[in-house]
Amino acid sequence: MTTAASGGQSVPLALAGAVDADYGEGRKRVTALGECETFRLVSERSAVLVGAESTAGPITFGTMTLDGRAEFTISGVDLESAVPTAAFMRIPVLALESGNGLYDNELRRRLDQRRFPYITVEMRAARSEGGGRFVAEGDLTIHGTTRRLTGILDLAMPDENTMIATGREDVDMRDFEIEMPSILAFKIYPAVTVQFRLTATRVRSDSSRRRNRGDPSRILRRLGDLRPGRPDHGRGP
Repeated sequence: MTTAASGGQSVPLALAGAVDADYGEGRKRVTALGECETFRLVSERSAVLVGAESTAGPITFGTMTLDGRAEFTISGVDLESAVPTAAFMRIPVLALESGNGLYDNELRRRLDQRRFPYITVEMRAARSEGGGRFVAEGDLTIHGTTRRLTGILDLAMPDENTMIATGREDVDMRDFEIEMPSILAFKIYPAVTVQFRLTATRVRSDSSRRRNRGDPSRILRRLGDLRPGRPDHGRGP
């Protein structure tokens, strides 16, 4: 990622202009761009890898422990007309592992994991490049320091309820006031490459959930049939 701002065609989140600001999971938010669909991250089907170079060779830290959500105005699986309106992801520092306990403990110490237990990413703007590719601008917070970055995000929808986001960006850890791990002659260099593949599933609306529970009037009639003293015969389905 670079720290340059995205172009004038990006869609800032202020444009979302929520009509219903107090929305919960399962309730669709209505914005100036239309009705938003919410997608929630599926941790066990997602992964983030951080690749670094060191005096001992390449090292990769990774995790499948993360959570987040994203909102889009989207029709079915039509990514050409999709507009991202919000996105947030959180990664526990404690979950980043390389397979080498010495490296992992040193990384957590440098990131001050007890004071700053999470790395967070929050989207601020996005513009479509076509074909499911977006230029996204957002805030990355590491070690209590936030930087505004811009990078490429590729989206795919294998079905109407699943969204997959992939990307690869370069990050300089010195921008976040972090001294990289150094143990005797061993040293990790500050330029790292972040790769991610995130799978999210559509959160069904309240109305969809109500429809799946059955027709309310039919349920009430059935409850009436079950009142004590009512004969068993002649009850409707």
